[in-house]
Amino acid sequence: MGRIVAAAIYDGPLEQALHRLKYEGWRSLGPTLGDLLAERLAAEALPAAQALAVPLHSRRLKERGFNQSELLLRRLRLPAPAGRLERVRDTPPQVGQDRLHRLANVRDAFRWTGPTLGGQPVIVVDDVTTTGATLDACAAGLTDSGAGFVIGVTLARVRL
Repeated sequence: MGRIVAAAIYDGPLEQALHRLKYEGWRSLGPTLGDLLAERLAAEALPAAQALAVPLHSRRLKERGFNQSELLLRRLRLPAPAGRLERVRDTPPQVGQDRLHRLANVRDAFRWTGPTLGGQPVIVVDDVTTTGATLDACAAGLTDSGAGFVIGVTLARVRL
């Protein structure tokens, strides 16, 4: 992972809003939270013209009905690279695990399918980061397929 940028600290009203979006299905929060992320990115002027969301495993996507990271990504108005990042293993939730367990949990969990990324920089969007393990695992799957600099972008970062 080249760099991780977070729009805010995971605390207070933002923590409540993300919990409602992710676990209670309040999809209507997606555009507002996505706009907050887009404003932060505009200030960063990141060197990537394409972005994708951290994928959910098909089982979790079916349970939840949507990918919260994709809702945030839509507000960035950046094109996706040709192909897709897939979660190839159904990993347990990261909540409550330490950094080493988080890293092991998502190791080799993501794979790029599609044309080589040709050294292009890519933004990977997630809702919350704690240790960066999920974003690191996504970056590994992307760089294995030729991505250049991978930038992790999250709405919130847990204060450690």
